Parts: sequence; C-alpha cells; structure tokens
Amino acid sequence: MKVAMIVVNYNEAENTVKYVKKISEYENVHKIVVVDNASTELNGLDVLKEVQNEKVVMVESKKNGGYGYGNNFGVRYLEEQNEIYDYIIVSNVDIAIEESAIERCLQVLEDDEKIAIAAPRMVNAAHQPIRRSAWKMRTFWLDVIHSTRFLEAIFYKKLRAGEYSEKEYGQKILEVEAISGAFFIVKYPIFKEIDMFDENVFLFYEEDILAKKIEEKQYKIVSVNDVQFVHYESQTIGKTMNYYRKMKEMFCSKMYYHKTYNHIRRWKSVLFELLNIIRKLELCVEIPIRKILKK
Repeated sequence: MKVAMIVVNYNEAENTVKYVKKISEYENVHKIVVVDNASTELNGLDVLKEVQNEKVVMVESKKNGGYGYGNNFGVRYLEEQNEIYDYIIVSNVDIAIEESAIERCLQVLEDDEKIAIAAPRMVNAAHQPIRRSAWKMRTFWLDVIHSTRFLEAIFYKKLRAGEYSEKEYGQKILEVEAISGAFFIVKYPIFKEIDMFDENVFLFYEEDILAKKIEEKQYKIVSVNDVQFVHYESQTIGKTMNYYRKMKEMFCSKMYYHKTYNHIRRWKSVLFELLNIIRKLELCVEIPIRKILKK
C-alpha cells in the first residue's frame, strides 16, 4: 500500500512543521505534500521549507482557493510528478494521531472494496468524543433549522436527530453518511472517480458534497471507532474571518450545495435568503454579547 498525505497550510507554519515532523516518522505514510494556500504570514514559507526532505515536499498555491482547492492542488502535484498512490490522507494540522490508528483505517479500507473513506473517531484535547465526528446528510429542513439561533433552540431535538448517537458509535466500524474533514483516508482511485473535492465552495460543506458524490457512486464512508484522533480545533478561521465573513461563506456554500446536489426549488432558495437576513439581525445582538463575555 502506497500512502500519501496532503496537508494544507494557511498562516499556521509553525504548527504545520511540528505536525509534519511527527507524521514523517511514520512508516505507513510514504509521502507528505504540504500545500501553502497563499499564506500571508511573515517568513511562513521559509519556516515550511525547513521541513522538506526526501519524504516531505512543500508546494505553493498562487491563490487561497479554500480547503477543497488546496487538497486537490496537492493531489494534482503528485500526478504531475507521476507519483501514484493507493490512498490519500487528508489532514488538518491541528490534530494528533498515532501511526497505529492510520494502520487500522488502512486495514479497514483494504478489507472492503466498497468503502471509499475511513477515519478514526474524533475526540477533543481532553479525549472526550466530539459529537460531529460524523453526521447524517444535511437535508433542506435540517439546514432551515440551522439557519438561525431561534430555530435551533426550538427544534434542538430535530438537530440531534441528524447526528449519530453514542450507542451507534459503540460499533467498532460504523457506516456513516458524512465524516469530518479534519482527518480521513480515501482510496485514490475512488477519489479520482468522483472528481475529488468540489472547488466551487471556499469553506464549509466540503464534507457534505464529498459524501453526496460518494453516495451517488454507491460507495461507503465509515467511522472506525476503536481508534481515535485528537482534534485541537485551531483558531485559524477565527483569526482570519470575522463572524459576518464566516456567515457569508457558509451561506454561499449552503446555497451551492442545495442547488447543485439537492436540486432545491426556487421557493426553498428564497426561504434560505429570508432566514439569512434574520441571522444577520441575530448577530447584531450576539456579537456585542460575545465581546462583553470575553472581557
């Protein structure tokens, strides 16, 4: 099995180097491609270049095209070098994973030709399970509820129905509809078959779109729950985007996802637009309260 890892860096050079140095020691990861997504931090590229060796390569994207674009950029680099791998690992840098967890997921993928993606259970820094390690496909009505804090509060039980229970996570291997993009392993031939990530979204909904494309080809995604990885949840997005920018990106991705992959009708698009206005009004109250609480 030949395994390559793609790591996308954006203004996280020191954390990226620390993470990559650790993974480069693993025997079951044969190549690591660090994609700098047009970072703006001073001396960031110089820091990244220091980690390069026969196993690790750093490549620069001329634009920040987002999460999906950056990962696709890394895979295309490998193709341009005529380097073909059986598996591609997509990984954030704000995680910690043991070599044995990677090995376990690779074995699960090897054992079933219909499994396209496998990932360990995601836990937080205190090693407590994170609820949205995996989730059920985003439907129109679930995203209506997610559109405002008011609707989330009223229909909280409906939202939880879109997640997997701890009883379900008790299975060693749980077939899921969508899985976190913080870390997963995908079979390279299937990744190419579904045309990799959809680069029409900059941020948010990438995993849901990937899940849709995998479902359409009748492949499976699994959560391997007898192994884990820690997600420390870097604040990169928070540092580079304010609340309004994040909301705008999420709304654009949501509309694209539902129009392109769920083929929603015009009235449903209008409803999302109206709810987006309400969410903006909520933020006018929510943001000042958050600032007060931080003081």
